[in-house]
Amino acid sequence: MRTSLLPLLACPDCGGDVRFASLDEHPRPDVWLETGALACAGCKREFPIHNGIPRLYPKDSMLADVKKTQTSFAYEWLRYPGSMPEDKPIFLEETQIPENEFEGKLTLDAGCGMGRYSRVARSLGATVVSMDLSEAITRLIPAAVEDSNLHLVNGDLLHPPFKPATFDIIYSQGVLHHTSSTEDAFLHVAPLAKAGALVSVWVYGRPGSWRSFSSNPLRTGRSWLKSILPLVWLIVWARMIFSDAVRLVTTRLPVPLLYALCYPITALGAIPLVKYLTFSVHPHFQVRLIENFDWLAPPYQYKHVKEELREWYKHAGFDILKQLPHGVVPKVGVLGRKK
Repeated sequence: MRTSLLPLLACPDCGGDVRFASLDEHPRPDVWLETGALACAGCKREFPIHNGIPRLYPKDSMLADVKKTQTSFAYEWLRYPGSMPEDKPIFLEETQIPENEFEGKLTLDAGCGMGRYSRVARSLGATVVSMDLSEAITRLIPAAVEDSNLHLVNGDLLHPPFKPATFDIIYSQGVLHHTSSTEDAFLHVAPLAKAGALVSVWVYGRPGSWRSFSSNPLRTGRSWLKSILPLVWLIVWARMIFSDAVRLVTTRLPVPLLYALCYPITALGAIPLVKYLTFSVHPHFQVRLIENFDWLAPPYQYKHVKEELREWYKHAGFDILKQLPHGVVPKVGVLGRKK
């Protein structure tokens, strides 16, 4: 880490200022600090810096399901192929943030995984703080060593180790629903935004009531679904019930065993029509494998309707700017601006 990150950090337990534990640990702002420790000025807890990453986990937060989440995400993202040409267009589509908004903005990637979207945000001119629960973040170390505007932090989104009203932009793409409470995670991350900041979140959707489902915005090219929308609604409900039943087993399997079992499922993803019975239809085998594993492994996987997410934004003091359109299976995404 670099000392330029320090003013942004706060103790995940008491919210106190964080400083270097030793007076000897005061490198120049542009120098990468590989090891060391941070200490809270309030509760006096110490947090290690390992491989250049401050490990700012809250005290006694690692319940069994949280540890399983941490392990499974590290397992998958450390095997992800890396940055791909599709990352930028997907990032811009799903955050709904205009490309020219990122230049010079202090940006939080809340649940960065191996950092593919952190790299996109940096390429657009943002100063990026990438935070993740798992060791997947270590794939960003070489980039952070070379780039003084890319910062890495290990932490928990239910106890984010940052000062309030810090960031100009916050995005969290497909992450919050993997915590023990999606709503609590959102309401802990939202205060980190400055007044006027943009916050973009998407979470897994559920079909919900017919009234909710029928008013979901459809992506361009999917308008033909309107003619069979009641059937689509029933199919999405059936798919969710089947998926939740399968996950009762898969979330209890050892991570390496489940990963191995995802290979035959991934092979089916290359067969026309049959592929839609799996959880990924990505053309790249390794990506498809990881996306199937990603669906089946995490202990927490909550699903929401757009009305829930919109209510959270309003409760946290945001004006809602955009709602993310989607295809067949709901993907609930909102872009808001902090009042």
